[in-house]
Amino acid sequence: MEYKDYYKILGVDRDASQAEIKKAYRKLARQCHPDTCKDDPKAETRFKEINEANEVLNDPEKRSRYDALGSNWQQGQNFTPPPGFEHIFGGGPFGKQGRAGGRTFTFDFGGGTRQGGGGFSDFFETIFGDIGLGQQASYRNASPGDMGMRGSPGSYGASASRGQNMESEISITLHDAHKGATREIALKGPNGVKRLNVKIPAGAHDGMKIRLANQGNIGPGGAGDLYLKIRIASDDRYKLEGSNIIIEVPIPPWDAALGKTVKIKTLDGMLNLKIPAGVSSGQRLRVKGKGLAHNGDLYAQIKIVVPKKLSSEEERLFKELQKVSQFKP
Repeated sequence: MEYKDYYKILGVDRDASQAEIKKAYRKLARQCHPDTCKDDPKAETRFKEINEANEVLNDPEKRSRYDALGSNWQQGQNFTPPPGFEHIFGGGPFGKQGRAGGRTFTFDFGGGTRQGGGGFSDFFETIFGDIGLGQQASYRNASPGDMGMRGSPGSYGASASRGQNMESEISITLHDAHKGATREIALKGPNGVKRLNVKIPAGAHDGMKIRLANQGNIGPGGAGDLYLKIRIASDDRYKLEGSNIIIEVPIPPWDAALGKTVKIKTLDGMLNLKIPAGVSSGQRLRVKGKGLAHNGDLYAQIKIVVPKKLSSEEERLFKELQKVSQFKP
């Protein structure tokens, strides 16, 4: 049985941090992916070897057990576990429980099916066969940017961790949030750019996250998820307060004093708004059920606007009003 130098396989030092291990794995997994190296017959073997190394070094329990073997071994050297090694971690003999040997995984990379017998190496099975292998592995519909793992019917694979989840942001308009929309995003990967249509639900709010399954970072047990955080772009006309929409409505002082019905533009189209006589600047008039996706309300905030330049007649009338009015604010 050959010894596997997992640190050498990933090209990292024995004291490498988890972040360094993950970074090295992702880089090598993309370089050696069978879809990327279709003309290299050794690519798939190398790809499995990288996955196995990451499975060990990315798991603190497995890494600790592996490090207990010492650093004097060489890659490919004939290996036999030291006497008593199987009892160091308090378990029974290694390789007796939860073994994945002999099972077959189907790797579907979009361009045909490749068979990977055995899952992990005999070295892995001997050292880690007693550690729980509860997660079923898969590589279904896998590409370097979208990779999963699936065992053949009735089989169970080794406990392989999924890739890390990723988070990004997508900016939408308030109209998109109100009505719902479909937006296209582009994901860059080793095979180029993959375009996805993302459905924005009506009522989407700022900070809301949309999950895109299996579109995150690649791991030996499949890809993680991508979470898109919604950011609603600022709008000169409308403002959001929770599910309520605030719209500023400018009116002249005489309409504020006498009252009037005016037309305002909402996200649902034009609306007749009745302004009561004596309304004040800053006062809000509520229109029920006209908020974001109709989950909140629309508030028309009155802003009384005085003309900067008066005609001679307007100036005369204002002076007359000034003389006769008894109003003291």
